[in-house]
Order: sequence, then C-alpha cells, then structure tokens
Amino acid sequence: MIYPYLCSNCSHEFEIIKSVRQIDDEELCPECGNISDRTISCSQGIDKSSAADWNTPHYNPAFGKHFSSNSQARKEAKKRGMEEIGNEPIDKIHKKFDNDRQEKQRARWDSVNMDHGEIRS
Repeated sequence: MIYPYLCSNCSHEFEIIKSVRQIDDEELCPECGNISDRTISCSQGIDKSSAADWNTPHYNPAFGKHFSSNSQARKEAKKRGMEEIGNEPIDKIHKKFDNDRQEKQRARWDSVNMDHGEIRS
C-alpha cells in the first residue's frame, strides 16, 4: 500500500510504500529526518479514470484496468510474478493436504524406526 506522510517539522509531504503489517512503523522525513505523521488521502489507491468502472465485467481492481477476459488478467498476473489463489477445486485442496499429512507421518515413522535401529520394509 502507498501511505502519505506529512512532516510536522518542515511540512514536507511524501509517500511510503509498505505492507499493512508495517502501518504503525515510524517514518522519517527524507528532507529533515524528523519523525513524520501518516495522513489520510481521499484519493489513495483510486484511479479516477476507471473508478466508475469497478463493477463492470472484466475490471480487475488489482491492476486498475479492464481486460477482455479473465484469462488475460491471469496472464498479466503470472507475468508480474503473482500467484492466483482461491480458485482451486476443494477436492484438489483436500487431496494436497492429505498427501502432505501422509508424507509427514511417513517421515516421522521412518525417523522413529531409524532411531531404534529397525529397517522398515
């Protein structure tokens, strides 16, 4: 997210890009080095040219623009190194976690057997 700041010492306005987890971290003014206050921006994160189109088909808010299809948006995300989550079939998710759990159990069992000098066949 982009957060706007205002220095109370020199009145310099600047923006910092950081994650939501870092929202309470103090930021120093790049001009005078004073601890600055985060401000609230009415236009923060809004592309005014497409803000009215947020609910139209194939508008992707992550990119702030329209795509002719969802597959184009997926290609753009992949090109940017993003990973799509949440659209996997539930059976596939359960199968993955079941396989992971079985592999961990197998590894623990092998570890116990090796500790006792037994060889599992």
